[in-house]
Amino acid sequence: MIQAMANLLQSFLIWQGQVSLRARRADFYYDLGMTLDDKIPLFTTLRKYESRARQRKQITAPLFLHILKRMQSGSLSEALRGVAADSELIMLDAVQASGDAALSSGLKFLSSTVEKIDHLKAIARKAVIYPVVMLMVFYAMLYGFSVHVVPILSSILPPEKWPFLGKLLYATSTTIQKYGIYIFVSFILGVWAFVYSLPRWTGTLRRRLDPYPPWVLYRDFSGAMLIVSLSTLMRSGVSLRSSLERALRYSSPWLGWHLREILTRLSRPSSSTFGEAFQTGVVNQYLEDRIQDAAERRNPVEAFVKIGVGSIDRLAASIEASASKLNSALLVVCGLILGLMMGGFFSTAMELQSGIANQSSQVSK
Repeated sequence: MIQAMANLLQSFLIWQGQVSLRARRADFYYDLGMTLDDKIPLFTTLRKYESRARQRKQITAPLFLHILKRMQSGSLSEALRGVAADSELIMLDAVQASGDAALSSGLKFLSSTVEKIDHLKAIARKAVIYPVVMLMVFYAMLYGFSVHVVPILSSILPPEKWPFLGKLLYATSTTIQKYGIYIFVSFILGVWAFVYSLPRWTGTLRRRLDPYPPWVLYRDFSGAMLIVSLSTLMRSGVSLRSSLERALRYSSPWLGWHLREILTRLSRPSSSTFGEAFQTGVVNQYLEDRIQDAAERRNPVEAFVKIGVGSIDRLAASIEASASKLNSALLVVCGLILGLMMGGFFSTAMELQSGIANQSSQVSK
């Protein structure tokens, strides 16, 4: 029991260290690359980091010890699992196989790439979180209106005497009062199921939905990260087929599904260029066209590498545009619902005022 608790505590400390190091991994990669330039072995550098963190009682100390143990296998990509993203592990695995000089250059290139990737992730995260928060706020407002305002109106004027928009408002508020908690829980579970399914759901229906919001955000991001990873591997002298096979080792089920299809297409004798193999829906139409154009160039590998280098900045603009469309559509829907709600309230209030005026006139007579 004591040993189990100790292992649990150790796992928690390692996880804390991973979170901390992940936030500054761009600097971490750059520093590792600089030490390799000075002919300092990776193991020596990591041991120094572990010793320094332990002396300063930093939360990364157990993590660096964990990394050192994993480094005994000689693989930096395996040692940094949990810190580096899957696309970064693919790059690290490729450049380490080419020697210290290539690893140093690759780490510094990865450092600059990670800064762009983190910026891109922040844009994608904002694109997802903003509409979810907006829907929750709108639902809370609608719930408060249904619980506190509508009951007061119904106590003064029977709902059967309300105008059409008022009756619609009353039906909505009654539904929320009775099933509000179930609706809210269903919404939270729906969001969780959607996020959980993004890297896991495969099949024909998923392929049809990927070009449309909100699935398109994940498709564009994952597809661009794949192209960046493949271009980095090919930049290090790895062939396209070997790059795809390495990427398959670190891929999610969704990405692995596409990669296996790409590899199958490359094996077909009828496939004239590798550009056709990438037309599986893993990237958007723009990148598909650029890959096809690169495959037809005199030096297709060099052209493919150039696509990867420029993909991140272009993808940021693409995700912002997709997010803007999604948010605009959501605002229109919320605006219509709010308009109907306010229309129901004001029309009911006017009916109530009219009824009070009629009662007053009858009393005065």
